[in-house]
Amino acid sequence: MRGYRAKRRITNIDNMKTEEKLSKFTEFECKYRTELDVLPIFKKIASKIPDQQSYLYVKGPDIFYVKDEGSFGRYRHCETPDENGNLFAQWTIKEKRQGAKNSINRFESNWIVTGTPPEEIHAGAERMGFNKVGKIHKTCYIYTFADATIVFYTVVSEGSDKEAHFIEIEVDEQTIDQLTEKQAWEVVEKYEAILLDTGINARKRTKLSLFDMYRTDSK
Repeated sequence: MRGYRAKRRITNIDNMKTEEKLSKFTEFECKYRTELDVLPIFKKIASKIPDQQSYLYVKGPDIFYVKDEGSFGRYRHCETPDENGNLFAQWTIKEKRQGAKNSINRFESNWIVTGTPPEEIHAGAERMGFNKVGKIHKTCYIYTFADATIVFYTVVSEGSDKEAHFIEIEVDEQTIDQLTEKQAWEVVEKYEAILLDTGINARKRTKLSLFDMYRTDSK
């Protein structure tokens, strides 16, 4: 969910020296399938969590591209303007860790491309060898805290009217390299406990990313 962010302060998190720290540009997040009728419960809980730093409602498409297996590109273009009236846009590369059996801990690198015409992004991706392999539309309710961002979002794939709903917990991207993997899991587990009444728990963590779920090419 990196990219849907309001301006906020960066809070340092105490380091532990007993384990190796996660690398910079790590995405550490868990997704959980849910239902639309859980949204009011999610919003009620999220709005009462202390030290909320920002709230955003955003919607828009995510377009997926593939060049080499093991990684993929995503072009995100918001349809809701930010506080300056701009339509945020972003190009992202995501890559699974070697041997990973899920998409919880990945490498992620982002480029802000706000103001660049979508057709230019697509043409540039093609020239770099990327092929479009899917498109989804997301509607997101995003709550940001010092250590994590939690999101409820609805997904509709291109050419379909069928909705799918997810809750996401992402460890703060600004301070991820100050954490060990154990500490990152502690953040996830903290918010799983807070959101318990939404029905999520460790057993319901999805192994597949949205890219895995919605890519349209033959794998």
